[in-house]
Amino acid sequence: MNPIFRYATILVILMLLSIHPLILSVDGMSGRGHHVNPVVELAEKDARRDGGHQAGLRWFAYGAGCWVFAVIHASVNSPPVPSDRLLGKSPEYVSTYTDAYKRSIKTRRVEMSAIGWGISLGAVLWLWNIFTD
Repeated sequence: MNPIFRYATILVILMLLSIHPLILSVDGMSGRGHHVNPVVELAEKDARRDGGHQAGLRWFAYGAGCWVFAVIHASVNSPPVPSDRLLGKSPEYVSTYTDAYKRSIKTRRVEMSAIGWGISLGAVLWLWNIFTD
């Protein structure tokens, strides 16, 4: 095995491990399980349902093309909340829905961009190994 490939593989593994705290910090912000109010629970459930489809192939492609920059952007950027879901709702519902929606979108974006980055990086290293031997 080419020593450059070996060192590059170690570097990639270390880089992927360094992303892990970013993903955990987004997941760790969720305060699930401590709410008793049914309005709050309904708002969190609605937000998770609405936010599930907002990040998919597009953020995977961003991660594959922009690598770690896409993951950083996904973890820092705050997505807009659809205002049509908040019309006529109580302030408590709006606040909870907004927080839960942003949290679920951000988590999904970070996950998809990290997966895209990892697969793209693995493909680049694999091709590098093939063409440098």
